[in-house]
Amino acid sequence: MKSYHFTQIIFTLFALFIATQARAEQWYQVELVVFEQLNTYSDEQWPFTKIVEADLNPTMANAYIQPAQTHSLTNVVGNLNRSAGYRVHYYQAWQQPMLSRGRSQSIEVKSNDGFISGSIQLYKATYLHAKLDLWMMENPTSLNSWSDVTPEGVDIDAPRNPHLDQSQRIRSKKIYLFDHPKFGALLELTPVATPEAAQVGIDQLESFSLPTEAAPTVSE
Repeated sequence: MKSYHFTQIIFTLFALFIATQARAEQWYQVELVVFEQLNTYSDEQWPFTKIVEADLNPTMANAYIQPAQTHSLTNVVGNLNRSAGYRVHYYQAWQQPMLSRGRSQSIEVKSNDGFISGSIQLYKATYLHAKLDLWMMENPTSLNSWSDVTPEGVDIDAPRNPHLDQSQRIRSKKIYLFDHPKFGALLELTPVATPEAAQVGIDQLESFSLPTEAAPTVSE
């Protein structure tokens, strides 16, 4: 029993520390657009490996992430969709604090049509950084019922699922392009005040107090 209470106290204190740090960091509105580049051809193959599960998603509301109430890239998305060369599969906005790389958590990126899957990680070192790990599920299954292998041993019948795995140093209030022959992403970060909803969650944690005495251990 004593061990359980001690573990619970340590966990709560750790959560309090992280949440307090999140409040101290600058919050940003994040807007991410992922689009397919139509009328492009590439014989390069991207055999699917594994989509790493993200820690958070844009619909969550806690001390580490909050849904955005407004969107600023709506016109950009509209222009892409009206173009014959592009198709937007994912557009989402949220707000989050910018933590160090070791404390930052990845955000899930998943389109409603299932065509785009992956994650984005945003963190602060000397500068702001963004790491995108996105898959376009173009051919989730084999292309043929037979196997074709090149003289070099490459299975050309393997599914071709384009993989965008890029990191960039970024600045706020600018739109950045993450490019790939088959698809791309636009990212914009804008400084915002700490959301009130996130502040409430942190205040609740800060109301936690240590017990004056540990519960006695009962021997049976």
